[in-house]
Parts: sequence; C-alpha cells; structure tokens
Amino acid sequence: SAGTPAGTGDTIFALSSAPGRCGVAVIRASGPGSRGALQSLTGTPEIPPPRVLALRRIRDPHTAETLDRGLVVWFPGPRSFTGEDCAELHVHGGPAVVSGVLRALGRVPGLRPAEPGEFTRRAFRHGKLDLTAAEGLRDLIGAETEAQRRQALRQMEGDLGQLYQRWSHTLTQALAHLEAFIDFGEDEEVEEEVLEQGEELLPLPVFLFQILGSAQEASPMAVAVRALQRDIGAHLRDGRRGELLRAGVRAVIAGPPNVGKSSLLNLLCRRPAAIVSPQAGTTRDVLEVALDIGGFPLVLSDTAGLRQASDPVEREGVTRARARLRQADLVLAVLDATAVCAAPAALGAALAALEPPPGVPCVLVLNKADLLPAAPSGPRPHRAPAPAALLSCRTGQGLEALLELLEQQLAQLCGDPLSGSPSLTQARHSRHLGACAAALSRFCREDSGDIGDLAVAAEQLRVARRELGRITGHVGAEEVLDIIFRDFCVGK
Repeated sequence: SAGTPAGTGDTIFALSSAPGRCGVAVIRASGPGSRGALQSLTGTPEIPPPRVLALRRIRDPHTAETLDRGLVVWFPGPRSFTGEDCAELHVHGGPAVVSGVLRALGRVPGLRPAEPGEFTRRAFRHGKLDLTAAEGLRDLIGAETEAQRRQALRQMEGDLGQLYQRWSHTLTQALAHLEAFIDFGEDEEVEEEVLEQGEELLPLPVFLFQILGSAQEASPMAVAVRALQRDIGAHLRDGRRGELLRAGVRAVIAGPPNVGKSSLLNLLCRRPAAIVSPQAGTTRDVLEVALDIGGFPLVLSDTAGLRQASDPVEREGVTRARARLRQADLVLAVLDATAVCAAPAALGAALAALEPPPGVPCVLVLNKADLLPAAPSGPRPHRAPAPAALLSCRTGQGLEALLELLEQQLAQLCGDPLSGSPSLTQARHSRHLGACAAALSRFCREDSGDIGDLAVAAEQLRVARRELGRITGHVGAEEVLDIIFRDFCVGK
C-alpha cells in the first residue's frame, strides 16, 4: 500500500549504488531471507564473518550459471543499517551483470524488489535513525555543494534530532510535575521519584509553590518552559538559513534592457546558456541555472529587461520577470556603468526603479567597465547604495571581485552549517515548531506570573510535546512517512 510497505517480515532487495555503467555496483538485501539469499547466490552454506568482505563466485541459483565474481558482505541484525539481517553484493557495474544478479535475487523465494526509500524506512522503524536523520540522509545523497554536504551530514548524524529531543525532555519533566499535582489529593505527599527534589517527601503546600510559584516569583517549571519558548522562537527566526542552504538561494538578475544580464548569466555559468544580442528586449522568458559559488548553492534566474513594453510578448516577459523578482532571496541588479550617473543618490534611484523586494539583499553589478575611460569618473562601487562590483562581461574584468562579493552574500544568507545550533532545513519543521511555540505561549501567560487553570496548562504542554515528537517521528509519524521517503531512490 502507499502508507506502509507490503509486509514487515519480508525480504527486499535493490541496487543501492547509482544506476548506469560503473566500476562497482552495490546490490543490497534486507530482511530475514537475506542469509538464505546470500547462500543461494554464492552456492555455499558458509557465509563470511559479519562485516568482512569476501571474494565469491556469484551464480544464478536456478541455472547454476556464473553471473560475476565479486565481493559479498554479511550484516546480521541488529547491527546493520536497517536493523535487520542484511547482505550486500559488490559486483562489476555493467548493466548486464547488475540486471542478471537482480533477476537471480527475484527468483529466490520470499524476496521482492524494494520500494523507493524502503531501506531507510525500515531503519527508521527499527530505531536506527529518526525522521530528521532520515531527511539528512536524503539531503546528503542530493547534496551538490560543500555547504549542503556539511549541513546534511550534521543532520544525518543526529544533531538536529538531539536538539528537539532535549526540548521534548524539558517538556516531559514539566508535564510530569504538573500532572503529579493534578493527580494527587490535597492531603497526599508527592514522592521524590516524581519530583526529583531529593530524598525527602514534599508536603503538598511546598509542591504547590514549586508548581505555581508565588505572586512575586514565577515557579522553576514556568521559568524553564518560558526559556524553552524563547529558544524555539530564536530557532524559528534564523532567516531560513537551513532551508536556503538545502534548496539553494534564489538569485534574480534584474535590470533595464540591454545592460548585459544574459551576458552575466553566461559568464557566471561559464557556458552560453542564454542568447545574447545587441538588440534590446531579446530575453522574454525566465532562464534558470544552478551554480556552486564558494560551496554555497545558487539558483540564478535571468529575466527580461524591466521597462514599459509595447510588444505583447515582451510585456509578458516583463510580467514574469517582476513575479520572479518578488520571489528572490538575492537580487543581482545590473546597470550600464557608462550610462548611470556616478552620484550615490542617482545609483540609489536607479536601483529603486527596479523595485527589488523590501528586505531582500541586493548586489549592484555595474557592467561594461571596459567601455569606461582609463581613469573612470564613473560610479565607484564603494560609494554605491548596495554592495557593488565593476564588471566587464565581455573581457571578464572584475569577475573575481564579483564572485567574492556573491560568496559573502551567500555566507550571510546561509550561515556556517557547522557552527552554532543546527538550522531548520524543512518547512514541516517550521510548521510543527510554530505550533509548539503557540502552545507554549498559551501555557505561559505573558503578563502574569501564574500558569492559570492547571488542566488547560497541562494540555498545552502535551500539545507542545506532541508537535516536537512529530518532527522526529516519535509521535504520529505515519502521515509524513510517505512524503519523506518517496523522494529517496530505490535502494536507499
């Protein structure tokens, strides 16, 4: 079914390395039939010691035909990626060899081809990793830049999941204290295992103070919950750094017609991706390329020149350019260095005429620097209203300075994935954390030191803890499993 892979005790197999011709291909099997499959394909009841590569002749169990000579390795559960018995066959990566081995595995009783992401789903179900680590693994497989790799590896190794687990533990402790008070009668005492307050029993009035605090002083529990609320708020206000690094910073090249926007795109991607013509208004549609700038991912869009167009096709191109500009994370504003006034106010007016989105950083690219006089009286980048670079798309003059400027802007937008707390990387994380923060806001009345109705307060803590659990998959994971694992390749 779509929600749950068929069978929980069956054995799956798939090509785990990338498809296509390669030196070595890795074929993986996971489940209780992995041992028998390995014995069938090697033609011997003896299997190698666990986690030791061994050279074996690999045969079709039905015809006894030799398919290849390769390495096999045996991972008995639970010390395997999935937590189940696993076997791997490392064979030569030719299409005929791979398809022959896969056909042979398909003839072994009890084995079936794996669904996309099913190996990782089984690892999740056996507690080998949580959902944030699974998402990190998916991002690591798809990483194209160094910064993406660093962020994905950190998440896959559990940094983000551990942060959310610590927050959940704080909520669990607070909820235990609150529920203990709700459950005990007025004349009862609360034991130290519940309160973790030492060896002596606490009379109810003392416990009541520890739960509610006094009129002058908030309770330790309320202080802890409010501190957690601040931490989550700061985590949500990270400028979408993790999401930008994961998906790529959307940069838009914008400017008037015929200032060299398409030439800039070609220069940055080092190939003729866009048509360049001296005729103004030749760019009509949005052209997008993905770039690696200093290890940061940049999704760069070339757009139509911004002007009042009379031609209906060009007018549609300008409309699309404006729409893309509104979605930008970074704007590369291109102006003609020979035509713009050197005064900073005039540069600011020319930049404002492009109508970049409020709050979105801009880089001013003053193109055609090769046409300026030898001692230019034209605009100086350091006097510009935004970070700027003089450039000649025709000669390449100023390209290194522009790339350095872009790398600085991307570093500010994406941050260092290895420093500080791990960043949010998924929209679903933000959604659940927002719901958690809202529940904590309802728990902690902003203008009061008390908590209010205890039953309602306890429910808000449960809601907050439940939302955190949905991020890691410890609570209510079923509805998000398909969304997460469907983007994995088969064999992962």
